Amino acid sequence: MARPVSAQPPLAHGDQELFTCLADVESVAKTRWLKNKEVLFVLRRCASLGMQASSDIIQYPRSGQVVLYDRNAVKHFRRDAHEWKKKRDGKTVREDHEKLKIDGVQLLTCCYAHSEATPTFHRRIYWLLAPPAPPAGAGP
Repeated sequence: MARPVSAQPPLAHGDQELFTCLADVESVAKTRWLKNKEVLFVLRRCASLGMQASSDIIQYPRSGQVVLYDRNAVKHFRRDAHEWKKKRDGKTVREDHEKLKIDGVQLLTCCYAHSEATPTFHRRIYWLLAPPAPPAGAGP
Protein backbone atom coordinates (compact mmCIF):
# COMPACT_ATOMS: atom_id res chain seq x y z
CA MET A 1 0.00 0.00 0.00
CA ALA A 2 1.39 3.40 -0.99
CA ARG A 3 1.91 6.04 1.67
CA PRO A 4 -0.06 9.27 1.17
CA VAL A 5 2.02 12.16 -0.09
CA SER A 6 1.99 15.15 2.23
CA ALA A 7 2.89 18.74 1.45
CA GLN A 8 5.28 18.76 4.38
CA PRO A 9 8.32 16.51 4.73
CA PRO A 10 8.15 13.90 7.46
CA LEU A 11 9.63 15.00 10.75
CA ALA A 12 11.76 12.69 12.80
CA HIS A 13 13.30 12.68 16.25
CA GLY A 14 16.90 12.56 17.38
CA ASP A 15 19.62 12.77 14.76
CA GLN A 16 17.45 11.54 11.88
CA GLU A 17 16.88 13.73 8.85
CA LEU A 18 14.19 16.36 9.41
CA PHE A 19 14.65 18.02 6.01
CA THR A 20 16.55 17.07 2.89
CA CYS A 21 16.80 20.46 1.16
CA LEU A 22 15.96 24.16 1.51
CA ALA A 23 12.64 23.66 -0.33
CA ASP A 24 11.53 21.24 2.43
CA VAL A 25 12.40 23.81 5.10
CA GLU A 26 10.55 26.62 3.32
CA SER A 27 7.46 24.49 2.66
CA VAL A 28 7.12 24.02 6.42
CA ALA A 29 8.08 27.64 7.22
CA LYS A 30 5.27 28.91 4.96
CA THR A 31 2.62 27.12 7.03
CA ARG A 32 3.99 27.40 10.58
CA TRP A 33 6.96 28.54 12.61
CA LEU A 34 9.77 26.03 12.78
CA LYS A 35 10.10 24.08 16.01
CA ASN A 36 13.24 24.46 18.10
CA LYS A 37 14.66 21.09 17.00
CA GLU A 38 13.99 21.95 13.38
CA VAL A 39 15.82 25.29 13.67
CA LEU A 40 18.76 23.56 15.34
CA PHE A 41 18.82 20.95 12.56
CA VAL A 42 18.83 23.67 9.87
CA LEU A 43 21.57 25.72 11.54
CA ARG A 44 23.81 22.72 12.15
CA ARG A 45 23.30 21.16 8.73
CA CYS A 46 22.78 24.16 6.47
CA ALA A 47 25.50 23.03 4.02
CA SER A 48 23.96 19.57 3.56
CA LEU A 49 20.59 21.25 2.88
CA GLY A 50 22.13 23.26 0.06
CA MET A 51 21.97 26.53 1.97
CA GLN A 52 24.67 29.15 1.54
CA ALA A 53 25.10 32.29 3.59
CA SER A 54 23.80 35.30 1.69
CA SER A 55 26.28 38.11 1.24
CA ASP A 56 23.50 40.56 0.30
CA ILE A 57 20.66 41.77 2.48
CA ILE A 58 17.37 40.44 1.13
CA GLN A 59 14.93 43.32 0.61
CA TYR A 60 11.30 42.59 1.54
CA PRO A 61 11.74 38.87 2.25
CA ARG A 62 8.50 36.99 1.65
CA SER A 63 6.59 35.13 4.33
CA GLY A 64 8.20 31.76 5.03
CA GLN A 65 11.46 32.66 3.31
CA VAL A 66 14.50 31.24 5.10
CA VAL A 67 17.71 33.26 4.75
CA LEU A 68 21.09 32.35 6.16
CA TYR A 69 23.51 35.16 7.06
CA ASP A 70 26.98 35.18 8.55
CA ARG A 71 26.53 37.90 11.17
CA ASN A 72 30.24 38.74 11.00
CA ALA A 73 30.17 39.28 7.23
CA VAL A 74 26.79 41.00 6.82
CA LYS A 75 26.62 43.57 9.61
CA HIS A 76 23.21 45.11 8.86
CA PHE A 77 21.26 41.97 7.97
CA ARG A 78 18.20 43.29 9.84
CA ARG A 79 17.74 46.13 7.33
CA ASP A 80 15.31 44.23 5.12
CA ALA A 81 13.13 47.26 4.15
CA HIS A 82 10.08 46.10 6.14
CA GLU A 83 8.68 48.52 8.74
CA TRP A 84 8.99 46.98 12.20
CA LYS A 85 7.46 48.25 15.46
CA LYS A 86 9.72 50.71 17.20
CA LYS A 87 10.64 51.15 20.85
CA ARG A 88 9.31 54.14 22.74
CA ASP A 89 12.21 56.24 21.47
CA GLY A 90 10.69 55.92 17.98
CA LYS A 91 14.05 55.08 16.39
CA THR A 92 15.07 51.61 17.44
CA VAL A 93 13.21 48.48 16.30
CA ARG A 94 11.53 46.70 19.21
CA GLU A 95 12.88 43.16 19.39
CA ASP A 96 12.09 40.45 21.89
CA HIS A 97 14.94 38.06 22.68
CA GLU A 98 14.47 34.52 24.01
CA LYS A 99 16.82 31.67 24.75
CA LEU A 100 15.32 28.43 23.49
CA LYS A 101 15.80 25.00 25.03
CA ILE A 102 16.05 21.67 23.32
CA ASP A 103 15.79 18.65 25.60
CA GLY A 104 16.22 20.96 28.59
CA VAL A 105 19.43 22.63 27.32
CA GLN A 106 19.58 26.23 26.07
CA LEU A 107 21.00 25.94 22.56
CA LEU A 108 19.42 28.76 20.53
CA THR A 109 18.71 32.45 20.78
CA CYS A 110 15.68 33.81 18.97
CA CYS A 111 14.98 37.45 18.22
CA TYR A 112 11.41 38.45 17.28
CA ALA A 113 10.30 41.65 15.55
CA HIS A 114 6.68 42.61 14.88
CA SER A 115 5.44 44.34 11.73
CA GLU A 116 4.24 47.92 12.04
CA ALA A 117 1.62 47.45 9.30
CA THR A 118 0.45 43.82 9.61
CA PRO A 119 -0.06 42.41 13.13
CA THR A 120 0.34 38.80 11.95
CA PHE A 121 3.67 39.39 10.18
CA HIS A 122 6.79 38.70 12.26
CA ARG A 123 10.49 38.25 11.69
CA ARG A 124 12.42 35.64 13.63
CA ILE A 125 16.19 35.55 13.74
CA TYR A 126 17.95 32.55 15.27
CA TRP A 127 21.53 31.85 16.19
CA LEU A 128 23.35 29.08 18.02
CA LEU A 129 24.51 29.65 21.56
CA ALA A 130 28.00 28.58 22.55
CA PRO A 131 28.01 24.93 23.61
CA PRO A 132 27.63 24.48 27.36
CA ALA A 133 30.84 23.98 29.31
CA PRO A 134 31.41 20.48 30.68
CA PRO A 135 30.85 20.10 34.43
CA ALA A 136 33.87 20.75 36.65
CA GLY A 137 36.01 17.65 37.07
CA ALA A 138 34.58 15.98 33.96
CA GLY A 139 37.13 15.31 31.33
CA PRO A 140 38.77 12.70 29.18
